[in-house]
Amino acid sequence: MKNSKIYGGIYTKGPSKKTDQFIMDPTMTVLENKLTPYYLLETIAHNLMTVKHGIVPKKSAKKILQNLLKLLDQAKNGQLVDPLIGDVHENVEKILTESIEEDAGWFHIARSRNDQSVVDQKLFTKKYLLDILEELNKLENILWKKTELYKEVVMPGFTHLRSAMPSSFGFWWQAYLDQILDLHKVLKSIFEIYDKCPLGAGASYGVNWKINPKFTAQKLGFSKPLNNALSAINNRGIEDANIISQLAIFLTILSRMMEDLIIWSLPELNYVVISEEFTTGSSIMPQKMNPDIAEKIKSKSAKLIANLNHVLIAMKGTPSGYNRDSAESKIAIIASLEETLSTILIANEMLAKVAPNPEVMKKGVISSLPTKLADELVKKFKIPFRTTHKIVGKTVSLANGNILKINNKTVEKAIKEITEKEITIDQKLVEDVFNVKNALKQYQYEGSAGPEYVSKVNKKLNKKIESLNIWVKKQKNKFIKAEQDLYEEVTKFINS
Repeated sequence: MKNSKIYGGIYTKGPSKKTDQFIMDPTMTVLENKLTPYYLLETIAHNLMTVKHGIVPKKSAKKILQNLLKLLDQAKNGQLVDPLIGDVHENVEKILTESIEEDAGWFHIARSRNDQSVVDQKLFTKKYLLDILEELNKLENILWKKTELYKEVVMPGFTHLRSAMPSSFGFWWQAYLDQILDLHKVLKSIFEIYDKCPLGAGASYGVNWKINPKFTAQKLGFSKPLNNALSAINNRGIEDANIISQLAIFLTILSRMMEDLIIWSLPELNYVVISEEFTTGSSIMPQKMNPDIAEKIKSKSAKLIANLNHVLIAMKGTPSGYNRDSAESKIAIIASLEETLSTILIANEMLAKVAPNPEVMKKGVISSLPTKLADELVKKFKIPFRTTHKIVGKTVSLANGNILKINNKTVEKAIKEITEKEITIDQKLVEDVFNVKNALKQYQYEGSAGPEYVSKVNKKLNKKIESLNIWVKKQKNKFIKAEQDLYEEVTKFINS
């Protein structure tokens, strides 16, 4: 059987059908179709560069570019890759050859499928990552508004799933805002490192033509061209792992938020309400509204952690230069980007509608107030904290754990048992300590749950949100403008 592959010269028979099917399996076919528009964009930029530098005849280049533009429109509206033919490059070369015959033989000069596949993946990743960062900015604004709205809604803060110290619902929102802003800055830095065009790397060591990588990098909206051809190919998978790791961390943070909300929305606790549009019912129990969206969001971090393991394990044994197993990174990065974007979209909708039950929260605060009593005894009587810690522990024990039963006599009895001293305790001191209205007044510095200080921190965080929002918009506009400018320049060349 005659070999019809693009690399057919050396073969007598060519790869078996099973080999082709194993390489272009259903998963890879779906991914190749997703990457096709980006393949065509970078192929257009590459061919514009080669004709401008006298590598490709002008007449042939016009035919190539004209047909690539038509294919780009088709690719945006449907599936172009036929797995029986091969990957995206083999499909496009076949279509071009059928359309413009021998002129199609020029369109792949001065590049390899190796640097081509890396740049396709990068263009896809950049676009998706910017969409994710845009949604991340929306999430940050939701968290910021919730912080301001609920900074005075007192609730217990928990450690070990036990009531620990007084807090506020707004302080909880701000805690996650602070974490996510830090992660956003890390993703921004990773994007800036990633924003390097690998075209010009060829198979891994450059090409035998005097090309202009800076030109193609600029036309495709990259900030800079490659530094080193081998590094550009070796980085495939490594750069992807860097991105996946941060997305996995982000989804882990979201998972912890969801776990809090699932627990707090328990009917037996009833601290918060998750809007019913983000719940599902039971097939057998008519009273149930299950927090399925929150639970599904929790599960997504596990997928990304698995994707990270997938790409790192696939890459760890590959020698330098291109190897087919590096294509596994394509599966991991695309799945991670798509999972993250779909997750953050519904998380934003759900979180925007979460509401507290302030009166129920207030009742739960009582059990978080004994530490304040220990501190007040230190302040008023100059007793060392470790001693007051024991006194208050004994006080709670004498009240059989019922904080509401504690009075000045209970405290005096505990002091006597712990220190063997008699100290008179004013009942007003005890009442002030266990008055929920005073629960947040002891927090008198930035970083604490004091409402005034939560607002001060929020002002600082808002500046970070605005700065990151400006950066994301700038990058998205740059990406869109690069594509528009490329289309205009190519059209002008074709019509010249």
